[in-house]
Amino acid sequence: MPGFRGYIFSRKIDSNFIPQRVQNLVIKDYCERSNLFFKLSATEYKMSKSYLMLNTILKEIQKIDGIVFHSLFMLPENKKDRHKIYDKILNNKKQLHFSLEEIKLIKSVDIKKIEDIYQIKNSSKKL
Repeated sequence: MPGFRGYIFSRKIDSNFIPQRVQNLVIKDYCERSNLFFKLSATEYKMSKSYLMLNTILKEIQKIDGIVFHSLFMLPENKKDRHKIYDKILNNKKQLHFSLEEIKLIKSVDIKKIEDIYQIKNSSKKL
């Protein structure tokens, strides 16, 4: 049965360590409130800038309805890499959700909102 695969980190998210259990609880609660069928989460490896588990999920994207990240700040820092993910999701008519921020990517116009938030975060870090 298709559903939404959770995606969590075992490393820091935006300079904060969030226990995997907490990440899963946030995703599960978001899925329940959004009427999404939640499948178990894939946990990314701890190595810095590793996206092996995310790439594995993306390779099998046809078998699920989409991915629910704990936070949008788990996306790669490189804009080009983020856009590859957006394209993969949209080209396969799937969805990408960010449970902490309660934001979703369903249409190409949703990319701007995500990128705007990402830019604001990066700009504030420089202050």
